[in-house]
Amino acid sequence: MPDPGAGPTQKFYLPTLDGWRAIAILAVLFHHAALLTLGPVSDRWLFQSGYEGVDVFFAISGLLICWRLLEEEAVRGRISLRAFYIRRAFRILPPALVYLLVIALLAAIGLIAASPKELLASLFFFRNYLVQLGHFAVTPWFTGHFWSLSVEEHFYLLLPGLLVLTPRKLRAPLLFILTAAVILHRQSALHNPNFDQMRYQTDLRLHELLLPAMLAVLVQIPSIRTCFRRALVVWPLLCALALWIILADPRPILRPAPHILFALMVLGSILNPTNLFGRLLESPPLRWIGRISYSLYLWQQLFFTGHFLNQYPLGAFNRFPLQILATFMCAILSYRYIERPMIALGHRLAHPPIRR
Repeated sequence: MPDPGAGPTQKFYLPTLDGWRAIAILAVLFHHAALLTLGPVSDRWLFQSGYEGVDVFFAISGLLICWRLLEEEAVRGRISLRAFYIRRAFRILPPALVYLLVIALLAAIGLIAASPKELLASLFFFRNYLVQLGHFAVTPWFTGHFWSLSVEEHFYLLLPGLLVLTPRKLRAPLLFILTAAVILHRQSALHNPNFDQMRYQTDLRLHELLLPAMLAVLVQIPSIRTCFRRALVVWPLLCALALWIILADPRPILRPAPHILFALMVLGSILNPTNLFGRLLESPPLRWIGRISYSLYLWQQLFFTGHFLNQYPLGAFNRFPLQILATFMCAILSYRYIERPMIALGHRLAHPPIRR
């Protein structure tokens, strides 16, 4: 899920990440929309593979959340779990609650279908385990994207405590072991006939956040940071390699490869942001889309129904181009009147660390 977090007025701000968020959310939008064609030109590739945008979000979040926690430790000498969860709660919950309230109201008047079970699972972030309760993991549609928010929330429960309780020298090895264990577990689950429903579960996706968190731990060491900066100067080539793997649709055993490449290319763009591709990521249009990407991710599910739901309960607002206009209008309003005020309130209650 998107996590703009810090704004441009704050000291800890990585504009490159907003560019990645913009690319990720645009990929998700094209993936959820009906296939768009104009003569011989179409968005078929994004229509088929845009789901990888969520994996890019995971790479961003795992890297950034761990980096911020380590930044707090460097500035204050310790990590405050209380402050972290206050800031996260005010960052994540208010926009999500407003979206769920709107979905509940639309369901109550019979305009869309959304069951109390899925609303409850979304509210308490176990939406990606509804298959265990006799419900499909993703369908019904309008709360289906809460599977990724659930994965992120579970990561928030794990990582801070791990950093607090683990000696510094053991953090990277432990994160590596956990990452490898999740990947092996995922590979073994590929043979399960219900894998298509299970693949949204946290225990099968957590490696996408743990690996970038491990990289964030490693680059705090100056010598390792220098090595990564030099090695990842070719991070645009990693982007090309990831695209090639996705397009080639490799065997399932290779599926963790894009997740590893996403983590490395995001880190590479942070450490080497001055090339042409880095400047593109930091361009004002992409940065603006990146800042509202969380609200875009929440609201697109209501309007982009053409690919998977193949229904149009809101009429023209579920079709191009009004679906784009409606999604961006809802996201802008959410960002302006919910996200930013709530983030500011959370920061007043639990001041984020600022390295001088």
